[in-house]
Amino acid sequence: MTNTPDLAVSFLAAFNDIEAHLRIQLRAKRSDSFRWMVRIAEKQHLISKEHAETLDAFAELRNAISHGQYNDLRPIADPRPDTVEAIEKIRSLLLNPPIALDVLPEQKVQSFRLNDPINKALDIVRTTEISQFPIYDGSEYVALLTTNTIARWVASDLHDNAQLDARSIKEVLDYAESSDTAVFLPRTSTAQEIIDIMTGPKLPWSVILTEHGKQHQKPLRVVTGRDMRALLELLKIY
Repeated sequence: MTNTPDLAVSFLAAFNDIEAHLRIQLRAKRSDSFRWMVRIAEKQHLISKEHAETLDAFAELRNAISHGQYNDLRPIADPRPDTVEAIEKIRSLLLNPPIALDVLPEQKVQSFRLNDPINKALDIVRTTEISQFPIYDGSEYVALLTTNTIARWVASDLHDNAQLDARSIKEVLDYAESSDTAVFLPRTSTAQEIIDIMTGPKLPWSVILTEHGKQHQKPLRVVTGRDMRALLELLKIY
């Protein structure tokens, strides 16, 4: 990608691929505009807000290249190399969206049952960086135990009794707040879907990935705020 014609061709090829893909994915009509498709794609977690805004700007450039005036067979608007790289990166992310479970480091999920002793969780907290634990009653998920919940339990018990009275995880969960929540998603969830959930209005503590996103299924991975940097870095276009 060194001369103008090659840059323009590469840019238009990527733009056309994106437009065609969105039209198929969204079952859009021929009369539906590119910008309309971009807005819907953002709402459906196919692209990020940053990608949507960038594609809006690229639509203007596409029009200038395709429909603008030419001088000596050269378009008056020339895409820069980094612009072409950016649209090609968006095309790649859209046509082959990265699956979070495939790109994040492997993780052995630590889960417990309601009647397990709290010391089992404390041992994990002391020896690892794990800070969130799915809690089950039999095979059914019931709550998310976080280090914040544990800290509230410790602060309350030490204030009242100068010792820690709780013995089971169930007792410690009495100190959980309504915000100590997890969202279940299937193993096929993309990095973009998880980012949108983790940064959305409800702000769950974590996303728990299972085979089909069902609460009774075995947890395959707990995605936490610690993983967000890697996911966001994966979707950067500049």
